[in-house]
Amino acid sequence: MRKWIGVGLVWVVTLVATGLWVHAQSNPRVIPPPRQAPTPDNEIPIIISGNDIGFRVDGWNKDGTPTGRIVVHQEGKWLEVTLSGRVRPLTAN
Repeated sequence: MRKWIGVGLVWVVTLVATGLWVHAQSNPRVIPPPRQAPTPDNEIPIIISGNDIGFRVDGWNKDGTPTGRIVVHQEGKWLEVTLSGRVRPLTAN
């Protein structure tokens, strides 16, 4: 009986030590500081983009998240996109 108690104790200690080691390896979540809103002096739209698709920043939330519109690059101009589609309920078959 003492043997099984010892095995159980070693197993629990190993489990706790492994959990602490795995937790220590994870990267801490770093929350970036809020960004300041653009000034009215700068009226040029900010576009975060790839080659042909981008995001035009219209403003900033209090937490620093940009708000804006999706745009596409066509014939040298950035054009706003109208997203189409509909929401369908998820059904299980």
